[in-house]
Amino acid sequence: MNKRWFIWWMVALLLASCATAPPAPLPSPTATPVAEAPTAVPTLLPATATAAVASPTLVPAATLPAPVYLIHNGQVMRLEPDGNRLVQITYEPQPVRELSVAENGTLVYLTGDELVVLDGVGRRALVREQSISYPRISPDGQKVVYHLTDPAPGLIVGREDSPSGVYLSYITGGWPSLGRADDPEPAEPDVANPAWRYIPVAWSPNGVQILLFAVMLPEMGIPGGEVMIIGPEDEPVRAFSCCEEELWSVDSREITVAGGGPGPDIRFGLYRIDSISGEEFAVLESRETAIPLVRAPQRLADGVIYAFVEMAPASEYSWDYPFRPQMVQVSDNGVLTPLRPEQFDEPVLVLWDRQGQGALVRFADSESFVWLPADPALPPLITAAAGFALTWTPAADLAAHDCALFSPLSPQAAPERRYDPAVADVQGRLAALGFDPGPVDGLFGPTTAVAVRAFRATAGLPAGDSIDCATWQALLARSIAL
Repeated sequence: MNKRWFIWWMVALLLASCATAPPAPLPSPTATPVAEAPTAVPTLLPATATAAVASPTLVPAATLPAPVYLIHNGQVMRLEPDGNRLVQITYEPQPVRELSVAENGTLVYLTGDELVVLDGVGRRALVREQSISYPRISPDGQKVVYHLTDPAPGLIVGREDSPSGVYLSYITGGWPSLGRADDPEPAEPDVANPAWRYIPVAWSPNGVQILLFAVMLPEMGIPGGEVMIIGPEDEPVRAFSCCEEELWSVDSREITVAGGGPGPDIRFGLYRIDSISGEEFAVLESRETAIPLVRAPQRLADGVIYAFVEMAPASEYSWDYPFRPQMVQVSDNGVLTPLRPEQFDEPVLVLWDRQGQGALVRFADSESFVWLPADPALPPLITAAAGFALTWTPAADLAAHDCALFSPLSPQAAPERRYDPAVADVQGRLAALGFDPGPVDGLFGPTTAVAVRAFRATAGLPAGDSIDCATWQALLARSIAL
């Protein structure tokens, strides 16, 4: 391991960074946006030349297998299966910058300095801290892990200090608990005894384990380090990793890691990490004649690994090699089976369908996402969506939850009014549905009360000008069905 870390450190000293810069925040929309035409078409290069077709043939249209949530123009949006329609889900005055979704439909996201929960129990802030990042909600929607940097003192019950690290909160509220503290950052790096910062990556699909990524401190640009798997045993499982995204297998038994490509990296190929033992297995490794460049490998429900792969000739490879992968299946012994004949531009973001029907991809040469069916008879579908934080929309109804935790919103007299982001959310939804709440200012005044009263009448609810649980659930359901 020391030799491996020595190699890592030598590469890190030569590079400023291998991580892609995060997208710049975009302005928050004030109304439900309409689908826009894509701004660029991704490069689709045929693997071999094909003969011209004498007469046109009707090709069945490609559609997504389910709707997709993503952050688009600073809000959480839902991309419908036709790929053309976007529905606004959040109405935040500040841009949404991270998103995680539970199987019961609950959303958690970051906006401003708030970690927000959104579902049928309302829009509520779970944590308020200036440096929150990487929120991940458990599949059952009961727990959220996230990273805090230099949180306010007294955050943990029974402790005066609040170290940076991974924290856990229950969706029902209460004080957070410290899951894993970051190591103190040394003045000088110590390769033999490294210090680590821990980043939440993802819960296992069965909700039993949580995957963290450990970054060596002080950071030198390359995010190479280790993966750490916490639970169900007391001792965490650790394994080496590089600077590609680690993805859980659908059955939670392993994690697949793409070992680079293209660009500078410590190693290249495709590796599997057993989620219980931490044992690593190589699926694709560099050879004298070829270097495997891999993106987004994941074992899906059929037990097969799907990925974007190019076997680059070793004699031609360099750090600026023009990566042109194919969409493939990869067997455990490294056999590649192309799913589609095209070679594509570099995939930047990839969301695989769990049943292996295809992948939603954003390529480096296009802002729009493209749905690539695994069936080569179906054409790629260029969608109206751009952005990041892709996740399949769960089948559960976002608006249908137990009302026990709901906090009503009521009109306030002028001297008592204060800004409430939950009121701003309600105002945005009322405006989108055609009920004028006045300015979307987060103040529950008489104009907003009139709009609430009109909405309740239209929805067949008892007369009133407050947002109770039934009114909120009706408002949420109708606003996300536009």
